[in-house]
Amino acid sequence: MCVTSLMLQYSSFFLLGGSNAISSVDLSNAYNGVGGYNIGAVGILTFISNWAGPIWWTSATAILMSHQTPHKSQNSSTQFIFSTLFAAASTVAVMAACMVLREHLFIWTVFSPKFLFTVAWVFGYQILVNGLFGYGLLGSLLG
Repeated sequence: MCVTSLMLQYSSFFLLGGSNAISSVDLSNAYNGVGGYNIGAVGILTFISNWAGPIWWTSATAILMSHQTPHKSQNSSTQFIFSTLFAAASTVAVMAACMVLREHLFIWTVFSPKFLFTVAWVFGYQILVNGLFGYGLLGSLLG
């Protein structure tokens, strides 16, 4: 279930138009319901609109894991640990690529956006969505 959840989270991000380019960040939903410029609300709405598919799969995985009877808390913690290890390994790979290719001509046009998206995946998605929402808040409400 862990591998399937990760595959569906990442593939839904790219399926809904996300990519590793800064130009693919969709700002059209960022101002829905916001009366004036509010940097916090706009930032949160931008993140939620761009990561809607992975957030949905995190919720679906938490709901599916809450229906498993033997050890509900152990299942959700195993899922969170596995997804954290995957996020850490992918972050190390991107950082190593940036370090090794730091003198290449196109490193900052190719790997800099990828590095920024990796930071968004780790801090915004892994810690906030998976950790606090998916397997923390939602897991405790369902379990």
